[in-house]
Amino acid sequence: MRWVASPAPAARLSPVLILLLGACSSPLVPVFTVSGDAPSRTGLTPLAEGAVFGNDAGRVLRLDGAGRVLWTVETGGEIELPLATADGVVGAVSAGDTLVALDAETGHELWRAADQPPVAALAAVGTRLLLLGREGELRSFPARSGGMPLRRGWNTSLGVRPRSPARGLVTVGGDVLAEGPAALLLLSGQDGALRWKAAVREPTGVALDGDTLWTAEQSGRLLALDRRTGAQRRVVPLGQPVVSAPSVALGRVWVGLEDRSLLAIDPRGVEPPWRASLPAPLLGAVVEWQDRVLVPTAGREGRLLAIDLVRPGSPASTRLDSALRTAPLVRGSVAWVLATDGRVLGFRLR
Repeated sequence: MRWVASPAPAARLSPVLILLLGACSSPLVPVFTVSGDAPSRTGLTPLAEGAVFGNDAGRVLRLDGAGRVLWTVETGGEIELPLATADGVVGAVSAGDTLVALDAETGHELWRAADQPPVAALAAVGTRLLLLGREGELRSFPARSGGMPLRRGWNTSLGVRPRSPARGLVTVGGDVLAEGPAALLLLSGQDGALRWKAAVREPTGVALDGDTLWTAEQSGRLLALDRRTGAQRRVVPLGQPVVSAPSVALGRVWVGLEDRSLLAIDPRGVEPPWRASLPAPLLGAVVEWQDRVLVPTAGREGRLLAIDLVRPGSPASTRLDSALRTAPLVRGSVAWVLATDGRVLGFRLR
């Protein structure tokens, strides 16, 4: 199998780079493997030197910095959304409508808020856990005590419709960015008040780069927004529908495209774009690791690539035999990755 790095349409690069999988001079070496014994879609949420994640069996697991299981908790319902941590508490959405708060040290359940409107996203800001409902309502809970939440309805501003729900929350300093089918809203992390609104059609996610927010529209546009005002600074046509959230690594903005290509854009607009054909689509996000960029792929092989842009050729890679749909997590010199079959694996570069 091989993959080819080629010029982006906006700027022809020469020569074309050929990268072969399998003939790596710097392979990825396994460090640990652990599993929750059920498929998982939550991705890894950093906690201290380790991480927490949930799975389809309703379990929440905390791992230490060496990948060992510190505790496991049964919540009673499938966990699909990424977890969040605030004020020594791990928050998880169980069965799609119940917020469960666990003590981060022990895993002991502190409280739960059942019968919430169907939840689209969970985030943490300061000492609060925030839920974004699929219908556009933001709910904010004190992380340690729970109780009655603060509520703000943003369905109209987000452009929520019956078949097009709200979709995501991203923490931005002390605020939170809500993603809807027609707009991005920057909201106060304390009371949910509106800071600004930016018209964005079908956003795939958001990445923060200093005072710039990068977002991508599914139709194939990459947008740079001012973090303080939401004003549009730059628009980059990509020529293909976007299938991943944007991410920032090694001084570039990265997105995965529908044709299985990976595109890296210079945020200053000085360097030409960089494009590579992947063995399978990028559905998560890339992550900077040492002097490389980690790229998870969503095919059956579950290829994890560690691309060196300075010394292209054969990228370090490994095959997990399970699709990778969430971003890797870097813990010191070890790259952690969660496969959809529920295994968490750690790798080092040889």
